[in-house]
Amino acid sequence: MPMKNRRTLILILTTAVLCLSSPYTMAEGGIKGWFKGLFGRNTETTETAHPDLAALTVDENLEIPEIPKKRHEQVLDIQRQESQRLKGIPAYKVENLRYNEVIRITIPAAKLFAPNDTTLAPTADDILRPLLQCLRTPDYYHMLLVMHSDDTGNAAYNYSLTTQRVLDIFDWFERNGAATDFLIPYAAGSHEPLVPNNSTENRYRNRRLEVYLIPGEAMFK
Repeated sequence: MPMKNRRTLILILTTAVLCLSSPYTMAEGGIKGWFKGLFGRNTETTETAHPDLAALTVDENLEIPEIPKKRHEQVLDIQRQESQRLKGIPAYKVENLRYNEVIRITIPAAKLFAPNDTTLAPTADDILRPLLQCLRTPDYYHMLLVMHSDDTGNAAYNYSLTTQRVLDIFDWFERNGAATDFLIPYAAGSHEPLVPNNSTENRYRNRRLEVYLIPGEAMFK
């Protein structure tokens, strides 16, 4: 399957599962337990068994992988240092989730795209470039790209807009040498506003890219 068609299929799947997902919650013993079971089946598959991250919801990806206890403090230290580095970038709002194991970076869409445009603005290169080093080593991070819109226009338009935008961001990482096997794009449309879409300022806040940095197996090693 051509690369572009593969990415389009990923977006179709991830958009669908995102719509079925409640915001960042998961039933006890769900995909987290399944992931842990995969890595405990036998010694032959310990290094290669992986769930299909692109087929999981944002919520499910945020629950995995479970950090080994003996590596937990080291991983937290890596994440603290990475958070500090990213906080030095003016375009980024940086937060920590999952007891500081996961980093979320929020970037206003207006800093990446012109209004209603789906091609990255020239200035987007400088904004995205600090994230490249997170994808130099395969499976060091699972990086989720979640593109949001405000509710201007109908739902179909907003999903199309966020789909095309997040694919262009994915393409940017690929063109710039990132290891994209663990880069998962999601189109959220106007599904998850931060604030009510009742003012110009609020709509600006809702139009955003959220980037999640989740520790991967290579980090544990």
